[in-house]
Amino acid sequence: MPNTQPPPEDPYDVGDRVRVRLTDADAESPFDGEICRVVHVFVDGPDRDEVVDGGSGPEREMDRASYRLEAVESGEVLPVVVRHRDVVPAEDDP
Repeated sequence: MPNTQPPPEDPYDVGDRVRVRLTDADAESPFDGEICRVVHVFVDGPDRDEVVDGGSGPEREMDRASYRLEAVESGEVLPVVVRHRDVVPAEDDP
C-alpha cells in the first residue's frame, strides 16, 4: 500500500474515513486497501492490560480499539472487526 503512515495513538471516532492496511506481512485479506467509514468503535476498558485470572502477566497483547467498518464504495459493512493497528487515516483519499 502506498500509505505507509502509522495509525494514530488515539482511537478513531465514528464517521472517520480510514484505509485498511494489514500490518502482518503474511496476512491476506480482500479488505486490504479498502477505504471505509468507521461505524462502531470497540474500546478496551482500563482493566484490559491488567493481569488476567491471577496469572503473572497479561493473557495476550490487545489493541486499544477495534472497529466495525463500512466500505465507502459499496456502502456495505465489512463482515470482520478490524484492529486499530490495521487501519490508517484516509482523509486525503477521494
